[in-house]
Amino acid sequence: MRRLWVAMAVAGLVTLAVAAAAEECGVCHPQEKVAFADSIHELEEVGCTSCHGGDGGSRDADRAHRGDFRSLTNRGRIPAACASCHSDLDKMRAYNLPVDQFAVYQTSQHGRAVARGDTRAAVCTDCHEAHSIRPAEDPRSSIHPRNVPATCGRCHSDAVLMSRYGNDSGVVDEYLESVHGHALLIDGNAAAPNCNNCHGVHGATPPGVGDVDKICGACHAETRRAFLDGPHPEAMRAAGISECASCHSNHAIERFDLGATEVLCADCHGDESPQAELGRKMATLIEAAAKEIEKAETLATEGERMALHVEDYLGRVEQARTFLTEAPPLVHTVRLQPVEDVTRRAQSIAEEVEHEIYAKLDRRPARIGLVLFWFYLLLTLAILFSYRRRRASP
Repeated sequence: MRRLWVAMAVAGLVTLAVAAAAEECGVCHPQEKVAFADSIHELEEVGCTSCHGGDGGSRDADRAHRGDFRSLTNRGRIPAACASCHSDLDKMRAYNLPVDQFAVYQTSQHGRAVARGDTRAAVCTDCHEAHSIRPAEDPRSSIHPRNVPATCGRCHSDAVLMSRYGNDSGVVDEYLESVHGHALLIDGNAAAPNCNNCHGVHGATPPGVGDVDKICGACHAETRRAFLDGPHPEAMRAAGISECASCHSNHAIERFDLGATEVLCADCHGDESPQAELGRKMATLIEAAAKEIEKAETLATEGERMALHVEDYLGRVEQARTFLTEAPPLVHTVRLQPVEDVTRRAQSIAEEVEHEIYAKLDRRPARIGLVLFWFYLLLTLAILFSYRRRRASP
């Protein structure tokens, strides 16, 4: 029994020694220790030596930095160091993480630049942090969807750095003011696109002509179908003109104004061109239908205040609005007929609702008059009957 207790004591001391050894690096690197303590790696018991090697149990700097120690001050070595675990299927299987991201990174603009010896290009720690690494779903993470624009902006808003590559340092600011940026950061819509959705994550590369509509189509599927059904795709690709972005911009995308359709068409085809006239006609059809729907909804609301049953009318107004939502994507077919079909249908439903409500409202005064007539008639008869009874009584 005594031997058992001794063995347990020794085992406990060894455990404490290992635990202490795991923390020895923090004696000289306290800031890194604090950052690491709240990371996903610390939770999964991935210690300092997992990335840096060396002797984590020594407080002597020379001894700690001997052997297979890697300082990783050479930024070019960081991607391969991360890949030593993140490309290992056995290690990543339990977390359901992909193991091909290092290979994908090497195809990216960043990875190719690093391979050429350009260590100013982004490596893993620029986006994921070095020690305070957190999963993407953690709101504090540098790769949380709402934080991605700021993370990319560390480099892409640096005017000096971007000038070396001939890139615009204002793209992040443009995104922040765009309809996408407002949806993500102001409205809190986590599904709104950030930089990664359009440029890729580890394989980040600006999309080229012929790919832009595919990327936009990932969210705007119906609009892309309409675009591919029109004359623009083949002509734009042949001319080397970027799809979607040529009309909507790339980073500074604003909420589309139908009134700008004619102007956009005229930018390429001329003010007096048939295309500009077509753009005006399509915009006019959509705006007219929208006004009719708004009028029908207002009338139904007024009818409800006058005790009309308007549930059916409001449902039909919503149906009209659904038809109208099909119209803006169909503008991309650059054909009048598809747009006219859905807008005429939407406008027709709205007009029917208006006519039916007006008819009911017009009949209400007659009904009210008839009710008042019978009321006064019955009241008069009641008074006469009461009078005769009083006269007849002794």
